[in-house]
Amino acid sequence: MANTARGVQSVAKAVTKTGATKAVKGVGNSYVPGSFSKNLVVGEGGEFKGVKVGAEFKTPKGRGVLVKGIVGYHGQPNRRLDITPELNKAQKKLSVHATPNPHRRASAGTKLKR
Repeated sequence: MANTARGVQSVAKAVTKTGATKAVKGVGNSYVPGSFSKNLVVGEGGEFKGVKVGAEFKTPKGRGVLVKGIVGYHGQPNRRLDITPELNKAQKKLSVHATPNPHRRASAGTKLKR
């Protein structure tokens, strides 16, 4: 009985390894060229500023999936600096600008204690 269990384990292990290898190769071949740069957006969306990254994958039968990841932030309205990311796709350059916040009230600063 122990030999049978060991045999089943070794077969399962071999199938898992070959299946994983085929899956990895399949993912590499299914990537749609240019989809990463097509689905790359940096800037503002509503009240949030950030980065949205995505890529498209196709199966041999023509079905597809789009995978996206989004990172955004929304600062307090009375923050001192307004930080805005920008992407120049032609130059492949990401820049971040920090300027004084135009919506900040003068009375929103820190108070000094005497």
